[in-house]
Amino acid sequence: MILSAPQADKPLPSLRQEMRLLPASANHDGSPAWMVQDPVNNRFFRIGWIDFEVLLRWHQGSAKAIADSVNAETTLHITEDDVFALVDFLNLHTFFRADTPTAVDQLKHRAARLKKNPYEWLLHNYLFFRVPLIRPQQWLIKLLPWVDWLFSRTTAGIVVALSLMGLFLAARQWETFVSTAVDHMTWSGILGYTVALVLAKTLHEMGHAITATRYGVRVAHMGVAMLVLFPMLYTDTSESWKLTKPRQRLAIASAGIISELGLAGLATFAWCLVPDGAFRNALFFLATTSWFLTLLLNASPFMRFDGYFILTDVLDFPNLHERGDALARTWIRRTLLGFEEPWPERTPGYGNAGLITFTIVTWVYRLGVFLGIALLVYHFAFKLLGIFLMLIELVWFIARPVWGEIKVWIARKTEIKLNRRYAAWIFWVGLVALVLVPWSSSVQGVGWVHPERHEVIYAPLAGKITSLGKEGSVKQGDILFAMSSPDLQISEQRATALADARGKELLGLSGFSDGEDRRAQLQTQQDKFVAEAQVFEGEHSRLKLAASFTGVLSDQDSQLMPGVWVKSRQPLAVLLDPTHWVVDTYVSQNDVERLRIGDSARARMALRSMEFITGHIVDIDQSRTVILPHSMLDAKSGGPVATLGATGDERRMSALARDPLYRVQIALDGAPRSQQMLLANVVIEGKAQAWLPSIIERIVAVAIRESGF
Repeated sequence: MILSAPQADKPLPSLRQEMRLLPASANHDGSPAWMVQDPVNNRFFRIGWIDFEVLLRWHQGSAKAIADSVNAETTLHITEDDVFALVDFLNLHTFFRADTPTAVDQLKHRAARLKKNPYEWLLHNYLFFRVPLIRPQQWLIKLLPWVDWLFSRTTAGIVVALSLMGLFLAARQWETFVSTAVDHMTWSGILGYTVALVLAKTLHEMGHAITATRYGVRVAHMGVAMLVLFPMLYTDTSESWKLTKPRQRLAIASAGIISELGLAGLATFAWCLVPDGAFRNALFFLATTSWFLTLLLNASPFMRFDGYFILTDVLDFPNLHERGDALARTWIRRTLLGFEEPWPERTPGYGNAGLITFTIVTWVYRLGVFLGIALLVYHFAFKLLGIFLMLIELVWFIARPVWGEIKVWIARKTEIKLNRRYAAWIFWVGLVALVLVPWSSSVQGVGWVHPERHEVIYAPLAGKITSLGKEGSVKQGDILFAMSSPDLQISEQRATALADARGKELLGLSGFSDGEDRRAQLQTQQDKFVAEAQVFEGEHSRLKLAASFTGVLSDQDSQLMPGVWVKSRQPLAVLLDPTHWVVDTYVSQNDVERLRIGDSARARMALRSMEFITGHIVDIDQSRTVILPHSMLDAKSGGPVATLGATGDERRMSALARDPLYRVQIALDGAPRSQQMLLANVVIEGKAQAWLPSIIERIVAVAIRESGF
């Protein structure tokens, strides 16, 4: 509870004795600054020159006496209101002693107000809580002499040189590096990444702890922080604000990232040199884990990770997010609603504009992160619990702060200027129209472009090629490949010889009246061998592969030539009709209902971003696509469709689509310039649909599906 402004001569509350006043680096305008430490809560607050002079004279007892003393002994000119403002600040953060019944009652009232009910406590601790594990200060001091060489310029130069060399060597075998990452997407690979992550993050936190100890900052404790039930190591270096030099605070904040980057660089260099084996796999896990998480997560200044503290130290701008949020909210209120609201602060030059821009980018970034967390919670929890936890994420992190700002607008609606009210009505009407009026008619999908008539020519049997045609135009009936199979020839000759032998025996029995039983047996055997010979002859005729339609022979295996042996079902070439082309597009289950045969479409060739071909729908599948028709669509082969199941040649023609997709075939009005099969991004003009109803429909469908109704 904030104190009301006392009379100028009334005694001021007593300060807590453990309160500490520490020097800090100067403000941006050159004025001196200090840090006020609350040792009990381990919190630090930055104050300016006026507040410092007032605190030095707090023993004088009253606001009037303090103001008169400051005005007489310094070049400052303050009033009792400046003292009262500091009183309110100190009382808000409980810097006063509870030495009177009134002060005790105020503390009880504050504790009761801040006390959370069990549901709020559970919600807060589900989202984030810390588990301190060790108090490392003593052994960090003992460890420091043994690792002091890590902070030398020589060590830094060696690590940087080896890291750059490792990156250069890895770039020269980039395909191997990437394929290794794909090959390790297994349960054993995930275990390896987990172990590497623990090692890298342990080294990361040790970098913070040792650097802080080197500059005389006490590391209160180290432990595990649970962010949405996901464990993350942490090191408490909050006392680094005692340091007056921003460069030292910057060194502590960046020590973790530097440690991980050094580990990643050395692991990459070693990976390029050592032979294949378990040790090389371990180096790969360390390298990829450190590079990815350091650059993607820790270096980001938009969340309160290392990147944020590095940026605040570089700019020497404490509480960057909080001050940026206040400026951005004020800018929105002044710009959109016309509030005559004073700026929380003014920074030199274009500082305010930069902070507002940074804050808006931070809001957008956090929106994406929170939505991602919500989706992870939804997918990793079971059904109803996953939906419930996802809703908590969306409400707590997104809806709650937005509604809090809207409540401020509603409470101050009388301050909105008339012209801004008209603008607000226009905005809300436009927003309603945007989400409720069906205006979006485009349906997007991915697919592959191919001739309407095409077939892959396979070797029907194992055999030796005797002749083959050349790539290019062919006519229906032309022999494309001729093969021979000695096994078939031998089998056919044997069956023919046995049939002839049985025929001769039948002739030898003619005229004998008592040979009817033997004659029937020989006739049966002869018929059998004749049938076998005909089968082998038919199989042999299959070794002559003719064109089933007039078209173009392409994609012939370059290793094929007369005398080369091929195995059964080995692809030899592709026969296609280049006069008519289609694109098999795959769209989501929610979008396929908006499409009709005849709807217009436009396909953009994936390899040629400026090549567009128009067309129209000629066929829509009524059942979902389970098996992808071509490996180029498979995400495991670099395609756009996520799949399930094993990878490799044994599955390349039977990749299972993970999501429910429906094939929509589009007849193109022209042929691609390359005259070959390739991927395409397709936009179809379907039935217009409003945004909000479609979102609600999808949410309800997911809820029904996952809840098991």
